Amino acid sequence: MKLLDKYNRISLVATAVLMAITGFVYYFTISYILTGQVDNGLLVEESEIFDYVKVNHRLPQVFKSEGLIIRFQPATTNSVKREFIDIQYRDDKEKEVESSRGLVTSVKVNGTLYQVNIVASKVEAEDLIRLIFVITLSIIVALTVILALINRVVIRKLWKPFYDMLHQIKLFNLTDKNNITNLQTSITEFKDMNQEIMAMSDRVRQDYDELKRFVENASHELMTPIAVMNSKLDTLIQTNGLTQKQGELISDVYNTVAKLTRLNKAMLLLTKIENRLIDESEQVLIKPVAEAAVNEFQELFTNKGLTIGLNLSAVDIKMSKVSLEILLSNLLANAVRHNNYGGDINITLNNEGLVIQNTGSPEALEPAEIFQRFYKSAGSEGSGLGLTLAKQICTNHGFTLAYGFAGNRHIFTVGF
Repeated sequence: MKLLDKYNRISLVATAVLMAITGFVYYFTISYILTGQVDNGLLVEESEIFDYVKVNHRLPQVFKSEGLIIRFQPATTNSVKREFIDIQYRDDKEKEVESSRGLVTSVKVNGTLYQVNIVASKVEAEDLIRLIFVITLSIIVALTVILALINRVVIRKLWKPFYDMLHQIKLFNLTDKNNITNLQTSITEFKDMNQEIMAMSDRVRQDYDELKRFVENASHELMTPIAVMNSKLDTLIQTNGLTQKQGELISDVYNTVAKLTRLNKAMLLLTKIENRLIDESEQVLIKPVAEAAVNEFQELFTNKGLTIGLNLSAVDIKMSKVSLEILLSNLLANAVRHNNYGGDINITLNNEGLVIQNTGSPEALEPAEIFQRFYKSAGSEGSGLGLTLAKQICTNHGFTLAYGFAGNRHIFTVGF
């Protein structure tokens, strides 16, 4: 979930809860105040009754006015508890039951104690409470919606530099020439973040360039001693009087030097591919290149008794022929190297991608590791860079290279 959405959600929930609590308190506060006003009216009526009895020594005439009822009845006890009560009474005019507020008191007339019930309707007060509450609630809701919209617009504008920086970080690639640029913002925190990210990207790029130069220089420097070693071995093997044991040792050294040569070439090639030093502007037909690659491996197929199945459609893509040959060569070499004697390899090509399936180990490989540099399965004699090269070529061209295992077959899929 995005930060802005998270903030808005929390803000709306907090506002809703606060509105509910505030509305509850507000409603009962207004109700308490208006009920107090009704009680004051009842006290006024009580005072008038007491004044009338004091002057006339008799009860006032019982009457019923709109919203007010006064009743007198002889008290059944020696004293009457004076209290305010909430009651319901039926309004004969409106033909409905209404809520009312009552005052129970007493008055003594000529030695006789009378209970006095003064009842006032609360309908108007409750209607007024509801009206005030609805108006206030409507204003609060309207203000909340307006503030939420304003906050959404303002916060999006405030956070725009952050999202711009995030976009630049996503596009940042050590092998590309695009740098993280300075953003124009008045927010101090975003300024500091932008400066630190720019400095960090510069340090990372500098370290990468130094490492790249080291690999390139090391690979180039290795070419001379390797060539000297091969020359010395050629001279040594032509020497007369070598024993069988010495010949075997020289052969082992030859194989080791050959392996070192392949590793050195692979490292140089990987450096070129990563730095996009190969022209990728031509349109290439895959089918003839794939058929040529299969023909080059024909001797290896025969030596290992492999059966080859081809199902190639006419597909063309934009990439250099050299990169395509390297990609196919490494995938085929992997399929041969890790295959069983008498196994098979099936190659399928269509507009969606290239699929190479081969028999081999009955257990699946680890997808998270097979494309890493120098990763090799047990017993492998490769350099550990073949699939890394293939993966880098696919990444440079926006392709996907995925590994799968099904039906005791190892499946490598290049998605165009």
